Amino acid sequence: MHPLKHSANHRSSASSRESKWVVDRVPQLNSTEFAGQYFKARRPVVITDMATQWPACSRWSFDFFSQLDPERSVTLEKGNVLQGKTDFESARLADYLTGLNGDEKKQPSHENADTKKRYLSMLKIFEQFPKLKDDVDFSLLEDRTLWQVYFAWLGPAGTLTGYHVDWIDNILAQIKGRKQVWLVPPSESSSMYPSKKYDYRSTLSEVEPNTWDAKRHPLFAEITPIEITLEAGEMLFIPRGWWHRVLSLTPSISINAFGHDVSGMLWYQSRVSLLRIFHKLGLYGNQSCTCHKKISDDKLSK
Repeated sequence: MHPLKHSANHRSSASSRESKWVVDRVPQLNSTEFAGQYFKARRPVVITDMATQWPACSRWSFDFFSQLDPERSVTLEKGNVLQGKTDFESARLADYLTGLNGDEKKQPSHENADTKKRYLSMLKIFEQFPKLKDDVDFSLLEDRTLWQVYFAWLGPAGTLTGYHVDWIDNILAQIKGRKQVWLVPPSESSSMYPSKKYDYRSTLSEVEPNTWDAKRHPLFAEITPIEITLEAGEMLFIPRGWWHRVLSLTPSISINAFGHDVSGMLWYQSRVSLLRIFHKLGLYGNQSCTCHKKISDDKLSK
């Protein structure tokens, strides 16, 4: 297992150059290996052959979720709400999931993803369906953190979550389908143009690569992200502070675990909790956020 390293194939063309960083792909990790080589070092890693053994990878499907509670109302994000307009709507779970299997061989272009597609994102899966906790195993992260929260992500090909930083450690597990993930290290943050748009526990980028303005964001031209294709049964560790962008290449079911260690609880969680209070009071992030959409002169909360 090699550390992040410079690539000999780095090229000058912004459209074609390779990232100067690589991410390890390993079949298995025990808790000690994960802690010493990745978690403490703040290094991403793809783990290829652990989640493949989870019951979730054999049991979960769109039909499976549809039958759990067909009448349940869920909130669907519409498009890339991180860089675009915040928009969302409610739907019955069964209505949304019907037909999502679609043509799994058809993949969206990276440059032409349908950013208006509806996305069941950040579903608090174990609050909604507690028994499903037995279908996954995030003990790698749980062993290193004091507090965790879990979300599921279900949607068609083409759903896009734009560049952002989570201020909490994250393992993303792909259950069904495939996703493309772009990673940018914390050292490149000034070139990612942090946004003033408020999002709980995250910092957003102003830049969406499909539409970015070189005059407004000239330093972004120097960014060459790490590109990772995440296959079904694979997990990606994204340390807090790493920028990432995620595109569903096929109809997709993912689940992730966020976790805070002691330093995260003392600094990051306390800070974001305070900002959340200020936001609810209208004292911070009041002009633009991902948790409210504007309807005429009013705001509607998720």
